[in-house]
Parts: sequence; structure tokens; C-alpha cells
Amino acid sequence: MTVTVEVINDKALNLLSDMEHLDLIRINVPAKTTSSPNPYTHLAGALKLSDKQYENYQKTLRESRDEWDKVIF
Repeated sequence: MTVTVEVINDKALNLLSDMEHLDLIRINVPAKTTSSPNPYTHLAGALKLSDKQYENYQKTLRESRDEWDKVIF
């Protein structure tokens, strides 16, 4: 049986290692894949917007960024 486990704490990794030494489990570490230089390439085109929607989206982003520069007292 194969089960995939995501380790979120180093203590869990130590427990898994101990279990492997007791011949209860076998740990198969996947080979590292080569990542692209830009870690956000998987997000390209994720919004699936029409040209009009994209222009409106970009306009809204520009306007919100302009708000950051305004001095508010």
C-alpha cells in the first residue's frame, strides 16, 4: 500500500525515520524537479478574463496602487 504524507513538522519527520529503522515503513523521497526561474509561471492565465475584463482589472489595480501613495491624516 502506498500513502503520501506531507510533513509539516520536523518532529514528524523524526518519527517517520524511527519507524523506517524499525522496518515498519519505507520512506521514498521524490527526486527534486527542476523549477523554472519564475516560480509564478503556473499562475499565468489563471484568471481566464476577456480583453475587456482584463483591462478593467488592470485599471482597478493601478487605481488601488495609486491609493498607497496618498497621504492620509
